[in-house]
Amino acid sequence: MKKILILVFIIVCAVMSFQGKILQHFSGKGIISLELANKDTGVEIISLWSDTLYGDQSLLNIAQKNTYLDFLFILVYVLLIMTLSNSQMQREKRSWLNELLRLNLFLAFLIGSLDIMENIRLLHSFHHPGNLAEFWRTDFIAWPKFVIAGWVILIYLFSVIKGYFIK
Repeated sequence: MKKILILVFIIVCAVMSFQGKILQHFSGKGIISLELANKDTGVEIISLWSDTLYGDQSLLNIAQKNTYLDFLFILVYVLLIMTLSNSQMQREKRSWLNELLRLNLFLAFLIGSLDIMENIRLLHSFHHPGNLAEFWRTDFIAWPKFVIAGWVILIYLFSVIKGYFIK
């Protein structure tokens, strides 16, 4: 199961990265810039994407496709975090670290939930390019999501690395 999740994770990351590079290259703003933007900046980014063509579509279409694909990415990374943390829990001898790995299971669900809310807000804003009144900010969701994800990764890596040095 882990190998399949890792493979799907890598494939989805590659596709989303390619889409993100298109947005970044042709507009100077990537999807994370939008996620962390305030209202004025967010409206500017969406307007820019709406007005900038890439082939026969706008950058906004690419951003929408990226956001829809992010729903699959959320499912994959939540399952991957839960699977890897659970697997590491089975090996972890220190009770406090085992409990932190157990907390990762809940935090993975929380991160995924925040990411879903963020995507819904982004998709709403994509349907109203240039409309300041209809732009729904996501920075207050994205920042905690990134901080919690960083914490989850840190705990997992700490446990894995500690396991290699202390046997």
